[in-house]
Amino acid sequence: MPARANRNLPVVEGGAGEATLPLYGGRDDAVEDRACVVITPVLPSARSREGGLPVRTFGLGQVLALAFSSDGRLLAAAGRGGSSVQLIETGMWQVLRTLEGHTDAVTSIAFHPDGQRIASGSADGSVRLWEVTSGATQWKSKGATGSVWSVAFSPDGLFLASGGAGSPGRIKLWDASTGYPRREIEAHRWSVACVAFSPRGDTLASGSWDQKVRVWALPDGELVHTLDGHVDHVLAVAFSPRGDRLASCSVDGTVRLWDLHSGDVVLDLRGHTSPVLGIAFNPHGDVLASGSTDHTVRLWSVPGGEPLGTLEGHAGWVNAVAFNPDGELLASGSEDQTLRLWEWRSEKMIRSVLPRANWVDMVRFSPDGETLTARTREGTELRWEVRTGSLIQTSITPTVCRGSSSWGARVSATAPGGAWTAVEDSDGSICLLRAATGEPIARYVGHEGRVACMAFSSDGRTLASGSRDGTVRLWDVRERIPLAVCEGHTDWVSDVAFNPDGALLASGSRDGTAKLWEMSSLLSPGRI
Repeated sequence: MPARANRNLPVVEGGAGEATLPLYGGRDDAVEDRACVVITPVLPSARSREGGLPVRTFGLGQVLALAFSSDGRLLAAAGRGGSSVQLIETGMWQVLRTLEGHTDAVTSIAFHPDGQRIASGSADGSVRLWEVTSGATQWKSKGATGSVWSVAFSPDGLFLASGGAGSPGRIKLWDASTGYPRREIEAHRWSVACVAFSPRGDTLASGSWDQKVRVWALPDGELVHTLDGHVDHVLAVAFSPRGDRLASCSVDGTVRLWDLHSGDVVLDLRGHTSPVLGIAFNPHGDVLASGSTDHTVRLWSVPGGEPLGTLEGHAGWVNAVAFNPDGELLASGSEDQTLRLWEWRSEKMIRSVLPRANWVDMVRFSPDGETLTARTREGTELRWEVRTGSLIQTSITPTVCRGSSSWGARVSATAPGGAWTAVEDSDGSICLLRAATGEPIARYVGHEGRVACMAFSSDGRTLASGSRDGTVRLWDVRERIPLAVCEGHTDWVSDVAFNPDGALLASGSRDGTAKLWEMSSLLSPGRI
């Protein structure tokens, strides 16, 4: 159903005419599975031009939420296909770490302003704060009452806001360092789908199933504006970088821009042919991106509202969009199980590195960065030349490197010098590959749970692995035999690291402890 326009309101249409908007095609659970993406732009960008093809495509499951770190070095992604958060390093575009602990889909993520921590909200009803470097959980909220659909940090990093399912819909403010609840605002008649802090941190915006957008003064939580105009659930809100405008999007298929001084709507952006799920301003604030269930990303000029372009290529709902800090790249996440990166302002046709394939569950670059290998759920490995995007090799991973499940590899480590790559498999085993060719060399079996982390010693001769079974295991890379089992943690081992000379091994766990192991003692007889 099209939205009603105010008499003097500019209505901007991206297509030939106003469209009838189908409401989710019969999926009543769609909004419950949606997340709000909160973007806080920090750097200026230049004037925009129409975009082109994606420069990178990743298979990550049905992507629901995206967020760049403030320095642009990390991109976090999460989705309905699992209960984890993937941290992607944006230099080589490799999955750096997987944050695991939620027991249901992660629906919202946000980086702390210092870039060292990340918050996540989940359908399991919890909010978690993670340390980016170690992947350890710093705190987890208690007393879950319903799905958490949105999380957002205040600009000073002192507070974390969350919103989610419930009637009435409530906003919770948490102490970002300790997880202690500081304030609760009874904000809406129905569930709160999204929250966002203003750039100055003195106001908070929320959107709800009750079709309203509300703006709250902080720290007292007094209502400043109720913004009426959407005619269906509001799914995302985003402040402009200057904080004087607020964008919102809805199941009604429109994107609205509000003046926060007067509370009036100044733009009604139409062009999507179905519900709009995610929005983001570029860092300069002169471009607004929107993603929709019509499988497209649209770009709009601000404040004029002119359509700047449409990014097409996704084969499913576009759930989340995010600009990187310098505004040159736009990320979009979709239910087609891909994350795409766009050079949106360039008119040059740029080849996608990863063409659409079956469910891709592992990607890795060669040590020289010239080739990219991806593995599908069925075990097929594909190799591309990064410079041209041409497919140069297709192979089926031998059984020695495939576990009992077809979910494939998720955690990997490459030896210093780049000779070997270790990849965990879904049955708890580890596959050792020749890095240059992807050829399987050996399979290490011993853990009783999924491997959560791995690291090579500086000389590349020893591999350490930490597991959900609470143990750390050591493996001889050259002889391809087990060396030792380190027991003592009482929960998942989330990270392992050797010191530079390889004499010590550190391990961190979800049990809240870090342990230091002396390698000479571990490698003495009888440690297996």
